[in-house]
Amino acid sequence: MKFTLLACTLSLASTAVMAENTSPLSYDYVEAGYKKTEIDEIDELSLKGFGFNFSKQFAENWYVSGNYSILNDDLTSRSNFSGSGVYDSNNNYLGDTLVSYSYDYDIDMTRYEIGLGYIYSLSDRTKVDFSAKIGQLKIESDFDFKEVVSYQDQVFNSFSENHSNSETADILSANAQIRHLLTDSFEINAGVGYERLHDEESENNAVFHVGANYAFTPAWLISASYRDANDYSDLALSVRYNF
Repeated sequence: MKFTLLACTLSLASTAVMAENTSPLSYDYVEAGYKKTEIDEIDELSLKGFGFNFSKQFAENWYVSGNYSILNDDLTSRSNFSGSGVYDSNNNYLGDTLVSYSYDYDIDMTRYEIGLGYIYSLSDRTKVDFSAKIGQLKIESDFDFKEVVSYQDQVFNSFSENHSNSETADILSANAQIRHLLTDSFEINAGVGYERLHDEESENNAVFHVGANYAFTPAWLISASYRDANDYSDLALSVRYNF
């Protein structure tokens, strides 16, 4: 599914006709690319994957938007150390046991949101938009642990444990953003917002983001953005098509 989303978006290049009057500040676009999420309390995890975004303006100042992402990371650790002593039947010391630990931790995170927004034009080069979104965040994890105590390939004791977990949180958010054209091809944007993850331990997060878009043709752009939501942060690099 990761590669299908990206391929579907990029395939538009072979069938779409470039609109010469497309504005870099357009709210009519589809976008796909690379996304990375860092969780502040878990330094070892760095979730990576693909994200897909769309936006469509309707009426004069209103637009709908949506986003979907699927990210993954895994942790693997192996360690060995000396254990207790081994003695023969005459109580002669032979050596120490070898204690081996191993664990594998795999995590998948999927997120989707849909929203409604309002556009206020300050000038031909500057626009402000306000939006509200609802969605869902799902985290699935698998954990495998194993301990083996051995001496010279003879296993004295072994223990293993594995379990899976799945957690889901509803997302409610409100955002305000300003978009400005520095040149005819280069846009910078920034925004602030509020996000609530509603589950058994609901969290309220202040959100801010910064980004930039470069239009290398009237319809095709490269986008980069950074978003911080207090407990986690996102970095995204994408290709966008304005239609």
